[in-house]
Amino acid sequence: MVVCFGSVITLGATATHISAATLRHFSSISMRKTALITGPTSGIGRFTALELARRGYDLILVARNAAKARQLQMEIGNAVSTGFVQCDLSSIASVKEAVEEIKAGYQHIDLLINNAGLIVQHRQTSVDGIELTFATNHLGPFILTTGLVDLLKAAESAKVVNLASAAHFFAFRYQTTKLANPPHYHDLVIYSRTKLANILFSNELSERLAPFGITSNAVHPGTVSSSFAGDGNGVTAWFMKFFKPLLRTPQQAAADIVNVATAPELNDITGQYFAHSKPARSSGKAKNRALARELWAFSEALADVVLI
Repeated sequence: MVVCFGSVITLGATATHISAATLRHFSSISMRKTALITGPTSGIGRFTALELARRGYDLILVARNAAKARQLQMEIGNAVSTGFVQCDLSSIASVKEAVEEIKAGYQHIDLLINNAGLIVQHRQTSVDGIELTFATNHLGPFILTTGLVDLLKAAESAKVVNLASAAHFFAFRYQTTKLANPPHYHDLVIYSRTKLANILFSNELSERLAPFGITSNAVHPGTVSSSFAGDGNGVTAWFMKFFKPLLRTPQQAAADIVNVATAPELNDITGQYFAHSKPARSSGKAKNRALARELWAFSEALADVVLI
């Protein structure tokens, strides 16, 4: 028995009586592409998910809030398949559980968008004792993406898109080994370091997956008007609120992300940093291969040690 979007068709002795239209319907389903997106329930992620659904992508929604994810599924409707996997990206165990759930439920992933991220005014740590911004913005996506490499390989010309930021230019005093537990805390500096880590990871991933025809690119969505940095009364939150009329909308940012992810002319582009859908200049540190390899090794070791 095949169940699809509420329609049930029994295959067996009567299989020859299935109409040609029905067969074409199921053929189109099998040929559809699947996109995974983290943080899809609000802001940029929500509009990215809606646009991908409009373009016919089946979706894997990776989010913490089940109620908001269900609401998004209802908003998208039944035109495409929308699976939901609950995951706290700041928790190593939660991410690894999500990886296993996704591997058990899907055969391939054509597009993986690491969208989720946060910035917090005051220092917080994850359940693993890791600085929360780094755990959520880098380590969680690192574990998720590397854990799903086999599903990316199973797709035809899979793509990974990592949300970065021009804030990476302000990653002052960046030291890989101090990312998990920085000695000093300033929300914007800590956030900027994680955005540099996003680009370094994206670049190293592009090198490692190039032999398999998989691309990896980083995207700066612009400074976006959303609740993203609005926790508390810090300088960053004040900036976001004061300049809100001048900022980009989440819809505009999502359009750039989807364009980088789906534009045919970008199919073979990998290891790039994009802004406004075009390759842009990144910092010298972001281009440092040795720094990228160091971050990769640090992330692997950190995940293994902390998890166990």
